Amino acid sequence: MTRHPVRRALAAAAALACATWGAAACGSSSATEPPASDTPACTMLRPVAQELGLSEPAVSSIAEDGCTAQEHEYGTLTLRPEDRPLDAAVSGDGKRTKMEIKGRDAVMLEGALNGVCKVFLADGDRSSVELRLSRTTAMTPQICRDVKKAAGVLAGRLPAQQQTG
Repeated sequence: MTRHPVRRALAAAAALACATWGAAACGSSSATEPPASDTPACTMLRPVAQELGLSEPAVSSIAEDGCTAQEHEYGTLTLRPEDRPLDAAVSGDGKRTKMEIKGRDAVMLEGALNGVCKVFLADGDRSSVELRLSRTTAMTPQICRDVKKAAGVLAGRLPAQQQTG
């Protein structure tokens, strides 16, 4: 069930219209559920994927709350919003490097194995975003440069951070 009351009302109206008119086309696609790529993570990833020339984002197989876009040469870029501050969200093995990307605190996690690099990007005081790039056609340092570029594109599109104090 969706959390959006307007969407629920429209879905109920559509279901009533389908039942009243006996429309056969109403049965196959659900009016109550948004497309699978219409998640918050995919909404955030879509402009980044377009700018980088990646496929249309889809719900990630790595994490239900994540979204993935890919391209043969580039690899697989996964975005996952975190309801935790940056320091609590950083997880995994590898070399950690603190940095700033377009005015936002970030941590790069260079994977212990070749082929994976993550950037965790602050999105306010209480949340963060994880970008994970996996690739078999490049070594980890190149992958980290590429995911850092993707994080820069994303950081430029996130809402301005709220200052506390």
